[in-house]
Amino acid sequence: MEVEVILHQMLQLFIMMFLGYLLYKVKLIDGDLIKKLTKLLLHVTLPAMILASVLEQEGSEKDIGAVAEVFAVGVIVYVLLPLISILVVKLMHLPKKDQGLYAFMMAYSNVGFMGFPLMDALFGKTAVFYAGIINIAFNISVFTLGVILMHIGHSDNKKTLEWKKLMTPGISISLLSIIFYLLDVALPEDVVSVVSSVGNVTTPLAMILIGATLATMNFRAIFNDWHVYPFAAVRQIVLPLIFWPILSFFIRDTFILSVVYILLLLPIANTSVLFATEYDGNEQLAAKSVFITTVLAIVTVPLMLMICG
Repeated sequence: MEVEVILHQMLQLFIMMFLGYLLYKVKLIDGDLIKKLTKLLLHVTLPAMILASVLEQEGSEKDIGAVAEVFAVGVIVYVLLPLISILVVKLMHLPKKDQGLYAFMMAYSNVGFMGFPLMDALFGKTAVFYAGIINIAFNISVFTLGVILMHIGHSDNKKTLEWKKLMTPGISISLLSIIFYLLDVALPEDVVSVVSSVGNVTTPLAMILIGATLATMNFRAIFNDWHVYPFAAVRQIVLPLIFWPILSFFIRDTFILSVVYILLLLPIANTSVLFATEYDGNEQLAAKSVFITTVLAIVTVPLMLMICG
């Protein structure tokens, strides 16, 4: 069951990426449009998806204790992961100029884009909601610690980190979502529908942009960076094996444990390509890493579930 769901999910992502590849090749997408659509994703559709994950829970029974536990676990995981990722990347002696991007990719998995449909298929709506709570912690981390990671290894000062710029739409909406949930805020149905519809654009558009970015490279260049392969193996196999006993020790609820662990097993977040583009990072490295870890996840996710499940 789990293997079949994962295979279907990967196939859909590949089709979306291939569409983006074709659209670039037939010149319906160019480099300038990629940058503009990246900003649209980061500042409009991704925040909408974050908010929708909470708004769509309106009217359902609320277990504040379970939600608090899930959110606390999410916060701890996404504080520790960036710190551990910096250490691992340095120990692996990856290229210095890309160490920040590698650390970002090590820390953040495809929670938003792949996690929600996978949770729905495996465990149902409760798991989707828990994934939404974890996604809030994920996005707070991405738009704070993630931004800091993206500046590691930059030798120029074209874009220096300013703390006041960390209050991006992504983190603002994440914080607003928590407030809406705690206060049980109900927005008009039409507003919720619009927010959900805009948020639903995020996954296909992100995958199309990754495919378009891959199309800017020579086909052989997608596979010719040897650094990506040991990095992908560490990220998809070694790190999950290290985290499993730690999570098992601290999380007693087996359902919450399963949700958290499966989300960690997912391939690199598409957000890495968007952030690499936004912060003058190596977006081609990010795109090929997303592609390779998504392929690898077809094997590693079921394998890790069999070993640790």
